[in-house]
Amino acid sequence: MKTNNLKCYITTLGISLLSLQGFAQSKDCIVSGKINGIDKTSKITVGRDHGDHGGREILKQSTIDANGNFSFTIPAQLANEVYDFQIEGIRSAFNFVAEKGHIEITGDKNKLYACEIKGTPQNEHWNNYQKFSLAQTMKSNQVMMNSQQYSKEEKVAFFKKAEAEKKAYTDSLIKNYPNSIVSLYLAKGPLMMMKYDQIDAVLKNFNPYFSKHPYYLAMKQRADIIRKTAPGAIAPDFTVFEKDGKSKITLSSFRGKYVMLDFWASWCVPCRAENVHTKEMYEKYHAKGLEVISFSLDHELDKWQEALTKDGLIWNNASDLIGGLKSPVAKKYGIDGIPAIWIIDPNGKIITEGVRGEELNKVLESIFNKG
Repeated sequence: MKTNNLKCYITTLGISLLSLQGFAQSKDCIVSGKINGIDKTSKITVGRDHGDHGGREILKQSTIDANGNFSFTIPAQLANEVYDFQIEGIRSAFNFVAEKGHIEITGDKNKLYACEIKGTPQNEHWNNYQKFSLAQTMKSNQVMMNSQQYSKEEKVAFFKKAEAEKKAYTDSLIKNYPNSIVSLYLAKGPLMMMKYDQIDAVLKNFNPYFSKHPYYLAMKQRADIIRKTAPGAIAPDFTVFEKDGKSKITLSSFRGKYVMLDFWASWCVPCRAENVHTKEMYEKYHAKGLEVISFSLDHELDKWQEALTKDGLIWNNASDLIGGLKSPVAKKYGIDGIPAIWIIDPNGKIITEGVRGEELNKVLESIFNKG
């Protein structure tokens, strides 16, 4: 059985703009500079990506003149975050740290990714990190452009080394600059791939005054959620609709049984492929005591029911019909992508999570084929 490694990522709005008490400064952030190659007055937008495919929030609008000159002010209460800088009509963009003081930016419209950002301590850190990342990217592009000159093994080795170098550089920043917004921002980058104990360990590295910062709070919130759905924890209970959209189904009513809780959706292609494997597991282990609950993140009853019939999901089916990450149950389980599977023991305790394909088969085999 081949494991389907694809995953459907789903969207959510990130943490809304929080009060930055302790970070608000008496002095605003003044940003000015010149972008060469601009030939007409254009609109500038400064914003941030909420992450997790949550969309971009515009926090500031300004203009750049026909000679490429610009100047604008970001209020102190919006400082101490990393924002993107976009110019109307230009597809690329760059990031900078909104920090009290005067930030100077220079660059070329055709190479915005290589803009020079100076004037404040955090942007010096950011500038150095960007230069390192750009050098890494240029090397990688060279290898790709001349791929015929390298064997498969050489290319794999090169990219592994490049990845290790980037991680070492980032880890060094995080470790050596515990009072840096840049460090905190980079630490948050791989958040959705981190376990709760990894997040806890990273947060301990940062100075206590970061405890009210949005990046810190986002990481702590994520750790607290996935801590409650990790192996050894009691699976969060829920009562939602069955496939008729009227009857109710409750997770805790399955105590005394082993439960495979599978989050999916009719619109998720990898989930539909995984349903084939789920059906095999159900047919193999149901008679031995396995119950399957497929929890759909659909919000349209007819599409959910149509997929159930087409895929032959004859076991227990559940949904709150709210859809995506707006689902309260999805929030409880810290869902960031589907399919997502939990195996729960007869006492309601989580045995494992995140298993699929052959790995899932091994877990179930160890439970039901003992001795």
